[in-house]
Amino acid sequence: MRRLLIAIGFVCALAWAQFREEGVARLEVATQPLMPARVYLFKDDRPFRFSPVDAMLPLRTDLFYRERLWRRSADPSVLEVTCNDTSHFFLLKGRAGFDLPAGKYRIESYRGLFYKPASVTFELKAGETTKIALPMENWVGPESSELLSSDDHIHLVRAPEDDALFLSWLEAEDLSVANFLQLQRQMDAASQYGFGPKAEAKRTARSIRSGHESRSEFFGHVNLLGGREMIRPLSNGTMYANSPETFPNPFALFERGRKAGALTGFAHFDGSMKHSELLMDLALGALDFVEMFQFGRLRTDDWYELLNAGLRVTGVAGSDFPVYLNNMTKEKQWSRWIPLLGPERMVVKAKAGASAYEAWAQGVKRGEGFVTNGPLVDVQVNGAMAAATARFYNPLQKLEIIINGTVAASVSNNTSLRVEARLPSSGPAWVMARTNDGGGLQAQTNPVYVRWDGTAPVSANRATLARKWGSQLEYYRTAPLVFPNENERRMFFDRAEKALKILQGTAKL
Repeated sequence: MRRLLIAIGFVCALAWAQFREEGVARLEVATQPLMPARVYLFKDDRPFRFSPVDAMLPLRTDLFYRERLWRRSADPSVLEVTCNDTSHFFLLKGRAGFDLPAGKYRIESYRGLFYKPASVTFELKAGETTKIALPMENWVGPESSELLSSDDHIHLVRAPEDDALFLSWLEAEDLSVANFLQLQRQMDAASQYGFGPKAEAKRTARSIRSGHESRSEFFGHVNLLGGREMIRPLSNGTMYANSPETFPNPFALFERGRKAGALTGFAHFDGSMKHSELLMDLALGALDFVEMFQFGRLRTDDWYELLNAGLRVTGVAGSDFPVYLNNMTKEKQWSRWIPLLGPERMVVKAKAGASAYEAWAQGVKRGEGFVTNGPLVDVQVNGAMAAATARFYNPLQKLEIIINGTVAASVSNNTSLRVEARLPSSGPAWVMARTNDGGGLQAQTNPVYVRWDGTAPVSANRATLARKWGSQLEYYRTAPLVFPNENERRMFFDRAEKALKILQGTAKL
């Protein structure tokens, strides 16, 4: 009887295996031309997981900045990134094969901002192999090879063995430069295995460079990008470090960071805290950049206020990954056309050369490029005229030339726009171009400066910023700031007073 039961069980298992096998189909998918891309699968118009995958990055809100990549092979072809029960898949080599149930499917592919999304519907039949080609159309054309796109604000743990996979992920997002930032909240997070050129991950026209986000509840969050070393403490104050110390403040960090070859700037425009040192550091020339485009918001009016006060400000863009992905998928379904890395980007026109990061960083220092979540935009000044262009693969609602915060010229409704405007005949001026599609897509250039000598184009703006910094300074005089010694305290307030005089117009920039 026992042998009979075993035999019956074996036959049933064989029949079940055959039944299952008959219901399985093979999908082989490849981008055309072959290149890494981000893809999504739908079965009967509902999201469906690819299987198998070779690598995973599960993002947990309670573990943010400390998750590690998981692999089942040394050379993965497919990466799955999960957050809030939503999966995002990357064809790291541009092609992969999957075993899936028979049925009707749709697959969508995306790659950065310079490629049109693609969608293919098909049916898988049991026991058969179906091959699908995903067309990858670059709507920018040859020009895209000389545009370096960047995300200045990514928090991912990086070990040497992770570099190849992360570079393939960058390729799938068509992102040229990724700044991976270590940070701290009571303990280190998004840890990097090294800093500077020696720890730069590179592939043709792609770079990953380490940096750090240093956070203070008194002075704001700041980013130091690409330096040869990390400057501790990464955080100070009770909120971030469980200690009363409030030193170093951003200016002191920036001094040390620049000596280590870092780009210096404020995160989240003004550091996202109740109080900020931004105006002091701008007045004293301590900044290379400010994050102007993040979380879907372009800080246009705030940017103009600074420029009209006579302060040179280079705008960059950064995702603060994975914060935006987490927040968006908590609230609603992720819009699939949005890249995970670099949803908003700062783009510099340059050839990557030996290091995409170094070429991009030089563009930031020169104040070049534009910020965008899709369209291309450019502005040129020639003599007394400014000319702007913009294009996208879908119609844009408007292209405008902005001079000293005022719309000087505009044109509407086309996929390729051009407009000109005459510059003022005297006085300092800054010129920008901006475009949008009437919805969420927008782009804006960095300013071109004309007759720029530090004089405020709009004198009232300098007075407004002086009042703002005066209010901040009054807070700092009474706040419980803890410096390591009296000399550091005195230097901070000496700098703060100098910045106030510059903004009041009684001292020069």
